[in-house]
Amino acid sequence: MKLDKYLKTSLARQYGVLTFTIIFVFSLLVAALMIYENSILDNFDKESRKLEVKETIVSDLDYSFNLAISEMRAYFAYKGEQTYYNKVQEQRDIVDEKISELENVADTEEDVLFIQQTKDFYDYYFEDVIPRSKSLYDNNQPEEVYQIAVNQNGSDTIRTYQNNIKKYTDNLEVLLTILKDEQRKKITINQILFGVFLLLLVIGMVVFVRKMLNNIGAPLNKLTLAAGQITDGEPILFTDSSNRQDELGLLSSAFEKMTKSIQDKEQDLSAQNEELLAQQDELQAQQTELEEALEVAQKREMDLKRRNDLVKGIANTLDKQRVLDSIVQTMCEVIGADKGIVVVMNRTYQHASIGLSSKGVEKFIHNINSGEIEKLKELRKPYTIKRECDEEETGFHLVKSYCYDLYMPVLSSSGEIEAIMVYSRYSTSYKEDELVEYDGLSKQIAISLDKIHIFEQSEEERLLTQDILDTINEGIQLIDVKGKVIQVNQKICDIIECHRDTLVEDSYEKWLSKLANSVENKQELKQFFDSILIDGKTDQSSFIYHQHSPTNRVVQVYCEPLTRAGEKFGTVIVHRDITKEYEVDVMKSEFVSTVSHELRTPLASVLGFTELMLNKELKPERQRKYLTTIYQEAKRLTALINDFLDVQRMEAGKQTYDKKYDDIVPLIMNIVETYQVNNPSHMIHCDIQTSNTMVLGDKDKIGQVFNNLISNAIKYSPDGGDIFINVFEEGPNLNVSVKDQGLGIPEDAIHKLFTKFYRVDNSDRRRIGGTGLGLAIVKEIMKAHEGDVFVQSVLKEGSTFTVSFPLVIGGNLKVDKPHEPENKGKVNVIIVEDDNSLANLLQTELEESHFYVKIYSNGEEALAAIKEEKPDAIVLDIMLEEKGLDGWDIIKELKAIDEFKSIPIFISTALDEKEKGLALGANEYLIKPYQPSKLSKLILQTLLKKDWSGQILIPSENGDYNK
Repeated sequence: MKLDKYLKTSLARQYGVLTFTIIFVFSLLVAALMIYENSILDNFDKESRKLEVKETIVSDLDYSFNLAISEMRAYFAYKGEQTYYNKVQEQRDIVDEKISELENVADTEEDVLFIQQTKDFYDYYFEDVIPRSKSLYDNNQPEEVYQIAVNQNGSDTIRTYQNNIKKYTDNLEVLLTILKDEQRKKITINQILFGVFLLLLVIGMVVFVRKMLNNIGAPLNKLTLAAGQITDGEPILFTDSSNRQDELGLLSSAFEKMTKSIQDKEQDLSAQNEELLAQQDELQAQQTELEEALEVAQKREMDLKRRNDLVKGIANTLDKQRVLDSIVQTMCEVIGADKGIVVVMNRTYQHASIGLSSKGVEKFIHNINSGEIEKLKELRKPYTIKRECDEEETGFHLVKSYCYDLYMPVLSSSGEIEAIMVYSRYSTSYKEDELVEYDGLSKQIAISLDKIHIFEQSEEERLLTQDILDTINEGIQLIDVKGKVIQVNQKICDIIECHRDTLVEDSYEKWLSKLANSVENKQELKQFFDSILIDGKTDQSSFIYHQHSPTNRVVQVYCEPLTRAGEKFGTVIVHRDITKEYEVDVMKSEFVSTVSHELRTPLASVLGFTELMLNKELKPERQRKYLTTIYQEAKRLTALINDFLDVQRMEAGKQTYDKKYDDIVPLIMNIVETYQVNNPSHMIHCDIQTSNTMVLGDKDKIGQVFNNLISNAIKYSPDGGDIFINVFEEGPNLNVSVKDQGLGIPEDAIHKLFTKFYRVDNSDRRRIGGTGLGLAIVKEIMKAHEGDVFVQSVLKEGSTFTVSFPLVIGGNLKVDKPHEPENKGKVNVIIVEDDNSLANLLQTELEESHFYVKIYSNGEEALAAIKEEKPDAIVLDIMLEEKGLDGWDIIKELKAIDEFKSIPIFISTALDEKEKGLALGANEYLIKPYQPSKLSKLILQTLLKKDWSGQILIPSENGDYNK
């Protein structure tokens, strides 16, 4: 009874008991099924293990019998070797042991039968056949042993026993299969029973739960119905007749009391409701008054907000267009205008509008200096106009309507009209107090536009200053007294390798760290800046630092203080890139050292041998040897000086070229022959791969190119080796490559090779002479011939220099060949030279070549002699010491006379003005010093080309002239 009462007083307890009962029954069912299934599995494991043991023993028996048979056969095969017979006995013991194990596990008639067959075979084989066969074999009766195996059925008996083993093993396998099938059937039945019991449990649970839900749902539905009636305002008296003791019973009882209380208080509420209705009417009247006051306050708040938006819009930005857009939009809201425009009175008439088409804006600006705008300029205060609306403004309205336009000036601080505003609104005119208010707003707008104007001016000045700074090639830094960066130009950003925005506002430590990261002598740089910017020292005004990134360069930095009213407010730091000046200084220093050596070496030889010849009596052959040495060294000095002069002329753009069509192969072969004779340790190979070897150029200058390249190939191959010269076509170019097997060139030096005075910094090369001008001259000569020079090199393997000429192809090129003019008389040459030593030297050379020579040092005398004698050739110096006619005057006067115009003139001077001389009509232009033999050859070649009525004069050994 107590338990029944305990359950009836609580729905939770009832559901708890139900749940516990279901779980308990389900657990019992599961436990029973699991116990049964485990017993099945245990029985299966026991039986299967027993069968597996039997199978293992039988397998071992089979193996032992077969091994014993094999060992016995081995005994016979190996002539009674006792070891094999001992192994047979070992297998006999194992068979005996396995028979005993099988007897222990035998539990069926088949097992007993198999054991008996095994014992019979054991007795037959081990007790009879083996001893008898061994005895016969040991007594040398192998035929008898054979008879046992064949005639006495020994082999058949063994095969019969092996078949018995196989049958027994197959029987074990069948038993194991049957055992597994039985186990599966039992497990399947167990699972089916579990499903049936579980289904019955679920059905019972559903029935019981449904009954409980009905027991709960009926009273709840009754309570729900009663609550709905109360909600609808229907009178109801709820009574509880269920006599339930659980939560639903308590709820029904409470609901019954509530309905009685509601009916008791309904009348009181009706009376109070009437009183509240009266109060509501009074509150409604007060609310109407408050709404009207609130509407006025909201309108004022909106006006204040619009004015505040106007002030914020014109104060929060310095972008004029954004300010104008904000002005016109906010003023339209403040004024209540339907459209409006504001125009700045500058050259561009910058403007902003709202409610106007682009054509309307364009028309307003076009007429801005006429009509109402002119009136506004005169009044300089706001005024309004009433007008009839046009078609666009009336839209679909048919009734006549009016529009009110408000014109407002925006006056600057100087009283000038800075901007004009025009706003239009429909149907509502402007009041006088509104005009006063709007005029005040226009003053605020004027202040904002003034501020923007000042900002634009300062910004233009700042940008102009920045643009000026950016055009300066030096890096500029402006820092304050604390070292913080205020302004920089683009050059310093390139030096430090950073963006301008990241450098400006950097502290002293930060920007110095950025700069020092790319500097080699960073510690000295920091000490320099510390002494100037922190310690305030001025004893060291500049400093040079070496930068390794982003590029290698040398920079000179110096600092200048900025003061205002005698007070320092910052420092200007200038970074000047002096890399080229630094490299030039280094090269000049090296050049001076090199040239000093190059000049002193031949001069020492000249002076030494000259002194010997002056102070000692020498044999003729010794004198000739010394003179030859002096001549070679003089030629070396001449080539060196010519290199200097060539570079000077090329830099000044005064180098002249006598370009003619010529074949470069003979030129190359002549140079190669000369170098091959003087350099036997080098073998020079020439490979001509094309027949188009004509070029348009100055033969002497092209020879200078090949001389330099071949000389370098030999000079920079100190250990000897082959030199290969290839002439070949490549596209539109004729290329000539000179390849050596020498020292090679470092990769980092290749791009500097053609720089004036540059020499590779290497001890191996320092021992080799040179000025560093040869390749620079080669480069300039090739440029003048519209060609180029290239280099490829592998260090310690050799270098290949290739020069490229424009290819000349065609059959119309004719090379002038000398033809023999007829002899008309003696070859007379007049030399005009104020240097007696040189004049005598030239006279000796020409006379040895069988020319008749006269010398004059005065221009007037020489001109008179030329007119009188009419020589065959003239050798003319330009600069004559005596006042009067110089070489230029003589040329001009002779070329002006038809009778003397054809006389060949050979200029011999130290002046490098070949272009002028050739332009005035000179045949050849020789620059001192030169070989005298060259002059005689040029005169002879010129005379051979000159037509004298079909005859030519050729000097002979005896001074006569042959035709």
